[in-house]
Amino acid sequence: MGVVMPGPLHGVHVLDLSTALSGPVAATILADQGAEVVKLEAPGMGDITRVVGSHRGGMRAMYHLANRGKRSIVLDLRADEGKAAFFALARHADVIVQNFRPGVVDRMGIGYDAVRAVNPDVVYLSIAGFGFGGPLAGAKVYDNLIQAASGFAAVQGDESGPRYVRNLACDKITALTAAQAITAALFARSRGDGGQHIRLAMLDAAASFLWPDAATPFAMLHPDATIVDTNRSNELVRHLDGFTTCAPVTDAEFRGWCLAFDAPEVANDPRWATVAQRMESDDYQNVRREVAARAARLTVADAIARLAAHGVACVEAVPLAELPANEQAVANGTFSVCHHPAAGPIRQVEPPARFGGTPSTAGGPAALPGQHTDEILREVGYDDDAIRALRKSGVAL
Repeated sequence: MGVVMPGPLHGVHVLDLSTALSGPVAATILADQGAEVVKLEAPGMGDITRVVGSHRGGMRAMYHLANRGKRSIVLDLRADEGKAAFFALARHADVIVQNFRPGVVDRMGIGYDAVRAVNPDVVYLSIAGFGFGGPLAGAKVYDNLIQAASGFAAVQGDESGPRYVRNLACDKITALTAAQAITAALFARSRGDGGQHIRLAMLDAAASFLWPDAATPFAMLHPDATIVDTNRSNELVRHLDGFTTCAPVTDAEFRGWCLAFDAPEVANDPRWATVAQRMESDDYQNVRREVAARAARLTVADAIARLAAHGVACVEAVPLAELPANEQAVANGTFSVCHHPAAGPIRQVEPPARFGGTPSTAGGPAALPGQHTDEILREVGYDDDAIRALRKSGVAL
């Protein structure tokens, strides 16, 4: 049996103070890639995902999926003794992640400047909702608010109005951006640039995600620019037993799409001969809908076979609950099952980036609140008497 190599972030110590998804998922990405992550929660409810969604044995599915592979400590950071324990942890942290509203950590005395005083090499990531200044800087925020404020809901909408994506997309976009920013800062530190404070607004992460394609109708500011809305080009097609989607982008693909769905008159119409003509025509969407309507008499399998025969990329729309059994997902090894000691088996996604030399893997079971409090405190110098005192006072749980 070969030697199992540690992940690419092996040896990196992360202190995660965040809640919900934006910060926790970022820290979990780091954990999946080999970092040692300690999740610090407040007494009481702790992370909000501990009380949301499907659950068994005191563990919520969302909490596990957003916090797998981390150890847990519970400390009351409002108490002086809790702050002292926090700084004992912070001195040894390479990375700290927090998503309190702007100004909160500074008022608590655990902000970047306070941590830098004891650990100048720390990479300290602060996530805000709308931003760190401006009229909404101090506002409460949840994912749906950012979807609305960033234009995300508008892009998903139609003539009836904006529509939300039915998952916490902006939280997770922020998490991906955060994980990339943290690793970039760690790389800069490895070159001698020291630690630094990273400020990341969810609004900015969402806008950055949308802009390369969704902004094409208004990104070009010259008055002579030809404006083309490419956001409307792809739609699901209904069949007798399900849905497909395809991407008839090139001229040959568009012609093949029309022929596959028995619309030769559209395939031969000179008005739709080139991609530029199609994208710039106000009538193109209506023509697409007319052609797609002819596919309603076909089964999914028939539609895919016809499209494949004409060289058109096509795939069935798969219900999320069925994805783990999908042949391609099985071939990829996309999913695994974590056997949680309290919750039982939990299906999870393996880290999508597969490292050839430093393999990453989904972390172990998410911890119950304070599951590792004693061992973490011992690692930073607390003896059993000191730990008992913290527990007796309610500062540590």
